[in-house]
Amino acid sequence: MTMTMSKFVPLTCLGLLTFASCSGMREANGTFAVHAECFRIIGFSIPADDQAKAASLVPAGAQVTSVYSTPADWTSVMGFLRNLIGFHGTIISGQKKG
Repeated sequence: MTMTMSKFVPLTCLGLLTFASCSGMREANGTFAVHAECFRIIGFSIPADDQAKAASLVPAGAQVTSVYSTPADWTSVMGFLRNLIGFHGTIISGQKKG
């Protein structure tokens, strides 16, 4: 039992950290949508800040029409809990020019 638990916990943590670093972009008919996710533990973003990563994927010269991001504040109960340990995500969508 101890041997199984000693392997389970590190593998679970490794899996969470590996799958937490997702980002990408979808384009169709002159529109785009970018997304980025991260895992936060005690306020630190792993592997990087989701908002900055999503913003870096927006095409140059594009017109942003909507932005959705998980609250990352320390002032609300949910924001505090999500900053202690949780997944954060950002989605930016809009129209491409040209």
